[in-house]
Amino acid sequence: MKGYFIAGTDTGVGKTEVARALCALLRERGHNPQALKPFETGCAPDAPEDALALREACGSSQALDDLCPYRFLLPAAPLVAAEAEGRSIDLLRIEELVARAAAPIVVEAAGGLLVPIARAALSLEEVDPADRAPARAVLTNLDLAALLGLPVILVGRAGLGTLNHCALSVAALEGRGLAVAAVVLNRVTEEDDPTVATNARWVSEMTGVRVLGPTPFVPQRAERPRALAAFVDSLAPRR
Repeated sequence: MKGYFIAGTDTGVGKTEVARALCALLRERGHNPQALKPFETGCAPDAPEDALALREACGSSQALDDLCPYRFLLPAAPLVAAEAEGRSIDLLRIEELVARAAAPIVVEAAGGLLVPIARAALSLEEVDPADRAPARAVLTNLDLAALLGLPVILVGRAGLGTLNHCALSVAALEGRGLAVAAVVLNRVTEEDDPTVATNARWVSEMTGVRVLGPTPFVPQRAERPRALAAFVDSLAPRR
């Protein structure tokens, strides 16, 4: 296996926790996984918390610039945070890191699928004369997923609102020809709302995609990978 792209229906849905659980399982099964958090925002340049947690789960010694090449202080979408610092993001750098990975790689996006991450210059020939938009395009996590071509694990909230978010996200992924390996419904609050009990069935019926979860709510960060392992077990092949 080459790896997975961990996408989210929104920010704060637990992508890092699912990615950590998957990395830990792959490591346990002898795959020597690598992690890649292409962008982390709201962090000190030398301390991207989520990326470092992924590296720890992998048990790897990846250099920080290979683990998380773009780190920004502003807690915002990657493109917004980058431009606040007068910097730019090159998706080809991320593609190269994935291409040269010698072991399974777990790539975690930042925010939802349509979060802006970079700009791409367009030539005049690529712009429709009837289009009044400027000759530059905003690229998103969805564009990055399409560029990398890895199967996608989509993480969504277990509770109210997830049906719409999951259905829209799966449609966007499939519209770009991407394989959705699974949707993981993740508990992000201790108390359930009434929809948690049935959301997995409804997401499955609405999308035709395999649905895992809902996962348990685990307040202790250090204990989450082990608690979530059973839910991503089928995604980590045994050697």
